[in-house]
Amino acid sequence: MDINDRVYAAKKDPSEREKLIQEYTPFVIKQLSLFTNRYIDERNSDELSIGLIAFNEAIDSFDNTKGPFLSFSSLLIKRRLIDFLRQNQQNTIPLELYVEKGTDYEAENRKLEMISFVNLLSLYNITLDDLVKQSPKHSDTRKIATKIAYTICKNEKLLEYLKNRKNLPIKDLISILKVSRKTIEKHRKYIIALVIIISEDLPLLKQYISPESEVAKI
Repeated sequence: MDINDRVYAAKKDPSEREKLIQEYTPFVIKQLSLFTNRYIDERNSDELSIGLIAFNEAIDSFDNTKGPFLSFSSLLIKRRLIDFLRQNQQNTIPLELYVEKGTDYEAENRKLEMISFVNLLSLYNITLDDLVKQSPKHSDTRKIATKIAYTICKNEKLLEYLKNRKNLPIKDLISILKVSRKTIEKHRKYIIALVIIISEDLPLLKQYISPESEVAKI
């Protein structure tokens, strides 16, 4: 039974609803963490309570015309979190980027996902303006950068290095891929942005990255 079918079952069965909420609590925490750009305490957190209430609300209001359940629930979690932050006058996320609620579900979800992306970039002192300036102009260079990003994401050691040190494991990449240091350093911010999109829960942005099978060999 897939997640959408389980949600329909949970609408009618309280025990199935409880199982679903418990099982997907880590998912809720991840959505909150990505959106606020900070650690969410599982034991004592207003944000987590709000997230779980929103997830429960998503079960009640979900129908498959609103897209996949996890995307829909993620949207509701972020909506409720924004409402909470506004009410408490907390500016932990760039609310000026937020589009008001409306009937355009996809547009709202794209906007909220972009806020998560901006927050993740900030961990590496990268802005959207940096990406505009440093994006490779040539398709071959973009393919090389994408190959580097996929290599990092598939290697637990390299990904951990990047997340802990907030920098690329240049020596390892040179050794593995036989690519020049100059290429890596010149496009460092762009590569990191690709790693974030590939490795994090950013499904809409992932659509803009070529599948690995289409990436040119280095």
